[in-house]
Parts: sequence; C-alpha cells; structure tokens
Amino acid sequence: MAFSKLPIATTHPFRSMRILDGSSIKLPDALHTMFPGTTGAGVKCQLEFDYLTGKFYYVELQPGKAGDSPSGLSRLESVQKDDLLLQDLGYFKCDLFRKIEKKEAFYVSRARADTMFYVNSPHPRYHKNGELMKKYAHIRLYLEEEVQTMKPGESREFPRVYIGKHERMPARLVIYRMTAEEQKRQEFRIKRRKQTKPGTIKQKAKDLSSLSLYVTNLPTDIPASEICTLYRYRWQIELLFKSWKSDLGVAPHRNMKLERWMCHLYAELIIFLLSVLLTYQIRHYFWREKQLILSERIAIREVSERVWKLVQARASPKWRELVDELLNVLASNGRKNVRGSGPIRWLT
Repeated sequence: MAFSKLPIATTHPFRSMRILDGSSIKLPDALHTMFPGTTGAGVKCQLEFDYLTGKFYYVELQPGKAGDSPSGLSRLESVQKDDLLLQDLGYFKCDLFRKIEKKEAFYVSRARADTMFYVNSPHPRYHKNGELMKKYAHIRLYLEEEVQTMKPGESREFPRVYIGKHERMPARLVIYRMTAEEQKRQEFRIKRRKQTKPGTIKQKAKDLSSLSLYVTNLPTDIPASEICTLYRYRWQIELLFKSWKSDLGVAPHRNMKLERWMCHLYAELIIFLLSVLLTYQIRHYFWREKQLILSERIAIREVSERVWKLVQARASPKWRELVDELLNVLASNGRKNVRGSGPIRWLT
C-alpha cells in the first residue's frame, strides 16, 4: 500500500524519517508480576513511526523498568537504504550505529555529556616501518573547553570524531550551545528529572547542560544547522504519546484481570495507530490542496473520535459523508500556529 509523504525540503531526499521512543504507563499493583515498573507496576510502549507518512514501523510492549537499548536493535530488521533514524539517549550504542550504517541508512542521535570523543592527532607518531602508532593516533576532545569559546545559538561541527575510549567508532559530531531561553527550559527539565527519576545527575552533565551534542553519519554536504533542525523533529513522537495518553484516554487504572486489561490496551493501541496514519495522510492532503498545516494533536483527536465509524461505513455511501464532515471540522478548527520558517520547510 502506497502512502503520501509530507514534502519536506531537506538537503538529502530521505526515504523515511523514523522516530523511535518509549513511554511508560502506570498500572494497578496487581499487574506487577507481569509488568514490573521502577516503582509499582508499569508497562513501557516502544513506538517507531515515520514522520513523513505516519506509518508505524515498530511497536513493542515491555515491562516498565525495561531499558530502551534492546528495542533500538530489535527494530533494525525493517530499516532500509536512505532511511533517517532519529533517536534519544536511551538508544545510544556504537553497535547500533554501525548496524544502521551497514544498511546504508542514516542516524542522528543525541550523545551523553560523559561520552569520550577523540579527534585525529595533529602530531601522530609512527613505528620504524612507517605504521601509525595507535596510541598516538588520536587526542581527546574536551567539550568543557569548546563551550567556553562558543556564543549562545552557535553550532560547531567536527566532521570526524571517534567515539569511546576503546571503541573509537568514527562519526560526525555537531555541538550546539543553547540560547538563554533554551538553557532555562533545559534547567527546568533537569530539575524535573531529578524529582521524578531515580539516580543522581553527574556533575559533568550539569557543567555541559548548555550544550546539545549530536552524533550522525550524515554526509558533510548537509550543514550542521540542518542536523540540529532534523533532530528537533524527534519531538513529534512525544506529541504522539501525549495525544495517546491525554486525548485518547489510554490505560484504565482500575483493577481488572490481566487478560482483560491487555484487550483494552491493544484495542486502544489499534485505534491510535489508525488515527495517526489517517492524520498524516490528511495533513498531506491539506497542504497539497489548501497550503494549510494541520495541528497533529487536534487532527488525531478528531480522527480518533470517528475512526470506528469510518471503518464500519467503508463500503457504503455514508463513508463519503463522514470523510467530508471530518475534513470540514479540521479546516475550521485544526489549523496549526506556525511560528516561522527554519532551515527546513515544507515544499510548495
């Protein structure tokens, strides 16, 4: 089945923009044995969807206390050439990056503040036979020194770095120093994380909290500013989870048998997946025909309220009436407030 793609003006024509993330849902304590969480019972839903089409590539339900990293590897089976994978710190793994590159796909990932980066040494040493001494091939890149020479809002690029003290995986590094407003929001997130998640935040992470670090294998003809903007699309998966939890009312919290609760969850998940897919196809239609950008959250909510009726009426004349009603509602109430154009825009 062919899906319409949002016409985004990126330097490279990606086949897809795949965004992966996980979100946890609190469950009744009676389900703790099956779905243990960090505190009490909980289930984590791992989702990967294509921002260009709304298509979901990967769905997994796991215990709430499970880590993200295994899902990053599990979903690689469907990755194809020229896919762009956007992912957060939970999936940061050199082995994963190598496997993505082996499939001739691309990745943009945030990097942890304590990641050790190296660059080629300006004064390498060689053995008598002319072979490079590995011990002196690279020197450490100290981000604490870089941040002192950067202005707020500035991006700095290192076309070739090596990640890890022992692995030395080659990649491209882009660092961005936040503006005062962005730094304020970052400090709020750090404070909130300290309140809601166990563990302590490392001092180095606090010292470099004004920096955003991105590693990628994108070619150098894609400018650093575009890489930073591409990564911001990762926020779309957060919006989807917010719509699922808040607008679609996922996960009943009252006590019930595990089997019954699973039926509820899968039914809600199916409605959600269908609603997102239809929403992104409708968004493309509105842009192509009316030059309007729809709000994802409003559109998903309106579609989800009608998706079951649309399925029931798919072979009758009533289906067309329902579609027209939905399009009229979205045209009136679903327009997105766009704050201005950035390095990446929608094609006209």
